[in-house]
Amino acid sequence: MKALIDEWKHMLGGKSVFILLLVPIVVAAVFGYVFKNSQINEGPVAVVDLDHSSYSSQLITKLDASQYINVKRVFENDTDPDMLLYNEQFSAVIYLPAGLEANRLQGKQSNIGFYVDNTVAQATASLRTGGTEVITAENAALAAGSLKAVGLTDSQISGMTSNMVVQQRLLYNPTSSTLMSSVIGFVNTVMLSLIGSAGLSIVPRLRAEGRLQEELNHPVGLLLRVLPYALVGCISFFLSIGLIKQLGGLRFEAGMLEMFIPFMLYTTTLSLFAMALGWSAATPAKASGRIMILMMPSFLLSGAQLPVAMLPGPLQAVSNILPLTWHFKFLRGMGFKGGELRYFIPELGGMLILLSAFAAIILVLMAVEKRKLSKAEAKEDRAQISQSQSLAH
Repeated sequence: MKALIDEWKHMLGGKSVFILLLVPIVVAAVFGYVFKNSQINEGPVAVVDLDHSSYSSQLITKLDASQYINVKRVFENDTDPDMLLYNEQFSAVIYLPAGLEANRLQGKQSNIGFYVDNTVAQATASLRTGGTEVITAENAALAAGSLKAVGLTDSQISGMTSNMVVQQRLLYNPTSSTLMSSVIGFVNTVMLSLIGSAGLSIVPRLRAEGRLQEELNHPVGLLLRVLPYALVGCISFFLSIGLIKQLGGLRFEAGMLEMFIPFMLYTTTLSLFAMALGWSAATPAKASGRIMILMMPSFLLSGAQLPVAMLPGPLQAVSNILPLTWHFKFLRGMGFKGGELRYFIPELGGMLILLSAFAAIILVLMAVEKRKLSKAEAKEDRAQISQSQSLAH
């Protein structure tokens, strides 16, 4: 308990608590506001109309009526799409070929060109959806008219043109909001950096102050030194998510009390991982450089940017030793999907095993460190005895 109180005093006496609380909150507020719009509606489109017909004009009107498309300009002559896309004045160019109306009346196929600027794929995903919807509707209308002309009823036509209908529902994130991916990933990367840096510096600081040997006599007290940073980090998580929810409209369904358990487990496990990683550093300054050893694998393998299922098999196994991987399971399963804690008993067990493993590693490091110090003391005692004997002679 003395060690825990000492660590609280150290944290409160410096800037650590303000950094742990304020930096994630500021990041969450800024990014939550910046990325509050989850999709682009009314994407700017240029149409090159080479048919100049009544039907091509109707089709352009229907394209412009889509919530995803804004036909900003119509060109009557053949135009190079590159020239229209270079300066990002348009996000796509649609080519309506000559003979479009005639081919439609004769039941012939027409190839409509759809040139999309895919340098930023997220910006044009809705645009592609809108274009596909309009053309699909036009094809269905044409087929229905032809079948009705041969005497089929509306019910028969519907059965032939839409025999099977997929009723798709996008669950949990229907608008493909980046708040649940990029923003949350960035906030967690910042939090990992701050909590990890605090954990890395605990043992090197005690070593530099000459207090490590005394702390080794109280193993539990040394382990408890991570709790102040874990608790403040947990509080910072709640405040950050609350801000993103208020400013950006993040969908977060989990209750605060239930989410506290996995959040606290994560921050504690992360702090112990960092403590083990920074153990051998001579000073806090030398330990700080090791944060990249913690951050890079976590960023790449935990599912922050790339789904774990897309990783090669061996890397999926490695990802299970990263606290951030388990944190995202709880964050997505409970926070985004609204699952209750009782559905995540296996994940809780996995997190507890990981926490115990890091604690065991630290206990082993304590034993090794204590043995090294004992040998050094014994060597120093022998040297003093030898020196005393030499002086006596």
